[in-house]
Amino acid sequence: MPDTLSIYAQSQPDKPGVIDDKPDETVVMWTYAELDAQSNRVANLLLSLGAGPGKKILWCGPNSPEVVAVMNATRKIGAVAVPLNYRLTPEEARYVINHSDAEVAYVDHEHAPMFATLRGQLEKVRHIIAVGGPAPDGMLTDADIAAAPADAPDVGDAEGTGGTMIYTSGTTGKPKGAVREGPPDPELLGALLNLFGYRPDDIYITSGPLYHSGPSAFMGAGLLYGQTIIVQRKFDAEDWLRLVDKYKASSTFSAPALVRMICALPREVKDRYDRSSMRVMVANAAP
Repeated sequence: MPDTLSIYAQSQPDKPGVIDDKPDETVVMWTYAELDAQSNRVANLLLSLGAGPGKKILWCGPNSPEVVAVMNATRKIGAVAVPLNYRLTPEEARYVINHSDAEVAYVDHEHAPMFATLRGQLEKVRHIIAVGGPAPDGMLTDADIAAAPADAPDVGDAEGTGGTMIYTSGTTGKPKGAVREGPPDPELLGALLNLFGYRPDDIYITSGPLYHSGPSAFMGAGLLYGQTIIVQRKFDAEDWLRLVDKYKASSTFSAPALVRMICALPREVKDRYDRSSMRVMVANAAP
């Protein structure tokens, strides 16, 4: 499959690609051209660190434009993205990091201190990139990403052939990495998304963390259609309604618990916001 992000960066360069609008009124918005350029910089930095087709790239952090960039970057270079649950204890995280065979870790600055503490216990990680804020000594930073070329990375026929490895919770033993290789079948994916009614002018809002397969897969589908993506760093029911109202979000994927939290808000809170545009795909929950 061609790199759709690069195509949209040319066909709709000024359309908002990803928006991070925090409750403190701090707003970061990257257009499709900016998201593509940032993803290319991350991809080229990863290549310079020895990453490439088939290599594991571990990332860890709350929802953010930086997370969207690394997810696209790994696909661009044919690498395997390994999202790490940032709620794990250091001991749990160490097991997954070592088991994953990742040699590069891309980490939100909030969680970089844990990686700094674990650094002497990490068996294969050679480089840690801390993004979005100050980094502990010895880690690469946003400045290193900014210095990397914004041109599309060159990995030949391996472009777009990467995959993901998402770890199970480990409730019946040690967590196991579930590998999904290569891009999905375009015909099957198109039929599924048409069934859901996806449209290029939809606005997708995250509901829950992108290290989970559901939210990340549906966000990826939104980017496949050239939609605008709203990332909520950490779920908050009332702030979620604010974002839906402000940006007229029309699509999301959610676990039932989050929908219940939204529905349980006081009526006077819900009545402040227009929710008429929203369509929700709710994940099945075990009884």
